Amino acid sequence: MPKHELSPEVTIWTDARHAPLAGEVMNLMGSALKPIGVGGPPVTEVNQLAKDLSCQPHDDLRKLLVDRPAAYLLMNSLGGVTPDDLHAVTDQGTTVLTLEPIASDLQGLSTSLKLGTTTGAPGRILSAPTFGQSPGFLSAADPYELLGDRRAIRFTSDGQPGHGSLFARLFDAWLTVLSFTLMPETIDASLVGPLVEPPEDLRALTGSLLAHARMPGENAALLEVTDTAGRTGRVLRVHGDLASLSIKDSAYTLRGPDGKILDQTDDSGPDGFVDMLAAQWRRLLDQPNSAVQPAHAQPQADAMACCLACLLSIRTGQPESPVKLLEMNR
Repeated sequence: MPKHELSPEVTIWTDARHAPLAGEVMNLMGSALKPIGVGGPPVTEVNQLAKDLSCQPHDDLRKLLVDRPAAYLLMNSLGGVTPDDLHAVTDQGTTVLTLEPIASDLQGLSTSLKLGTTTGAPGRILSAPTFGQSPGFLSAADPYELLGDRRAIRFTSDGQPGHGSLFARLFDAWLTVLSFTLMPETIDASLVGPLVEPPEDLRALTGSLLAHARMPGENAALLEVTDTAGRTGRVLRVHGDLASLSIKDSAYTLRGPDGKILDQTDDSGPDGFVDMLAAQWRRLLDQPNSAVQPAHAQPQADAMACCLACLLSIRTGQPESPVKLLEMNR
């Protein structure tokens, strides 16, 4: 794999399942990045990735990054990673791109948001590939005001196994939906898939999750998220009283109430999970401040509360309130 001596250095932390994906990403990034370390459990897949990238394999993330700090850490797995490790990583100025949310509850999220998620901190932790950083979403020319106040929102996130967990896709979905509407009053969710009993933790979710959210006023949302699809892709549709918006990973279309196209982009951008991850990373390299997290934590806390309300609704069989969950954790 090509390297460039002047390119930013990157360390990869992965497990066996995601090691081939890391290799695909590095192939796409080419000479834009210089891999200097590969870590994870001592298994064949991780060792092979290290060999392909001309790196020595390691099974201790803290030691790996202390011995050779990198500008970026691609974290495909949270296995063997502790909060203290993340503190050490961000304190030394490393930007972490993680495929999985680093917290699965509101208390953990509050702690993690202090680990370099603002411009004042030396390092930062960014989720990838997020829908809000996809070429299709970024090309939409600020359509919020054009949609009107009454909105019906539908977000579909299909993922093949290994292309992000169900929890990662659900968190990304709620961050997207909540950028177009207010916090739901209730969420009614169902889970279909291989699990015999509903899990107790968001990270244990797998299968297909469907959720119906009722917002204040005349807004509503439907979410369909899966980690067992035959293909990977995301689509957002927002039907307002003044216009309709359709965004997928690679393109978008805005139509007026008469059906005429008001604005659109050609569907010629990158597509697929690895392509989306590489596209977000390239944009971050070109525009380092393009993906800085909000200075306040509320959007992420709201999204986490909605994820937890989905899980609770699956367990109780009843609609649940994310606002109540937020209030209980204040």
